[in-house]
Amino acid sequence: MKKIAFLLGSLLLAYIIFFDLQVGTIPTKHIATVAKATKSETKSTSLPKFEKIQVKNGDTVLGIIEDLNPDFNQPISQITKDFSALNNGLSPTKIQSGKSYKFPIYSSQK
Repeated sequence: MKKIAFLLGSLLLAYIIFFDLQVGTIPTKHIATVAKATKSETKSTSLPKFEKIQVKNGDTVLGIIEDLNPDFNQPISQITKDFSALNNGLSPTKIQSGKSYKFPIYSSQK
């Protein structure tokens, strides 16, 4: 009897793993709708002016933006959102030295 229970339990576990990997348990239809709404909201907002700069070793997004905007007063969440929008959804933590990226300009001087 224990062997049959173990076999049935193993089969159930295998089916659960197979189902989770093939179909998933998160409703993807809802996620696609939310992602679509987020993309349409991003397009409707106007992007700030930007300057394209090549990143050097040791540079950070915040450091470059501070150099471009000495009197900036934007929250970091807004800076992150604007940087990602200007660079096709690239996260500010994924920048690479030697490549050029668009950095937002918030100052009215430039």
